[in-house]
Amino acid sequence: MELIWVNLFLFAGAFVQGIVGMGLGILSAPLVFMVYPQMVPGPMIVNSIILCLIIFKDNRSQGDLKIVSWPILGSIAGSAAAASLLFGIDERLFALVFACFLFVLIILSVIRLNIPINPFTGLFAGFLSALSGTITAIGGPPIALLMQNLNPKAIRANLSLFFIGSSIVAMIALASIGKLGLVELKLSLLTIPGVLIGFYSSRLVVKKVPQQLVRYLVLAMSAASGVFLVIKYL
Repeated sequence: MELIWVNLFLFAGAFVQGIVGMGLGILSAPLVFMVYPQMVPGPMIVNSIILCLIIFKDNRSQGDLKIVSWPILGSIAGSAAAASLLFGIDERLFALVFACFLFVLIILSVIRLNIPINPFTGLFAGFLSALSGTITAIGGPPIALLMQNLNPKAIRANLSLFFIGSSIVAMIALASIGKLGLVELKLSLLTIPGVLIGFYSSRLVVKKVPQQLVRYLVLAMSAASGVFLVIKYL
C-alpha cells in the first residue's frame, strides 16, 4: 500500500515537472518521505535523473551548456559543503534561513527585477541548490528562479540538464557513504512507473500552457517550498 501511495505522489510531481521543469522534489519528496522514508534521498534522486533525461530529450534543442555549466560547478561545491556540514549544522536553523532567502528572491522576481544569468549568479544558484537539496531535500527553487525568464522549453531543457549533472554528483556522494546500493535501486524500479505515467500525461497539456503561466508556476512552487520548510521546522 505504501508503494501505491508513493507512485501516486510521484505521478503528481512528474506531471508538474513535465510542464514547469521542476516538481518531483518540491511536490513529491515531502509526501513520499512521510509514507516511505527509505525513498529519500537515494531512490528519489535515481527517479529524478530518469525523468530529467526524458524531459531533456524532448526539449534538447533549447539546452545550453553555457547556461548550466556554471551552476553544475556550483553544485559540486554545494554538495561537498553539505556533506561536511550534515553532522554539525542545525538543520532547522539552516532550513529557516534558506526559506527566508527564498522569499527574498521571490519578491525580487515578482517586482520584475531580472536576475542576470552569468558565471557568478550561476555558481551561486548551483551552490545554494545543491546545499539545500542535500540538507532539506528541496533544492530546485534557486536555479529555477535564475532561469524563470527563459521560454518554457528552455526552462525545461536547462533545468533538466542542471538536475542531471547535480544529481549524478549527489549519487556519487551517497554511494561513497553507503546510502545508495541495491536496495535503493530496487525501490527506484518499483516506483518509476508513477514517474513515467505522470510525465507522459503532462504531454497532453504542456503545449497549451502559456509562457507567462509557466513563470508564475515556478514562483508559486518556490513560495510553496519555502512555506513547507517553515511549517516543517517550526
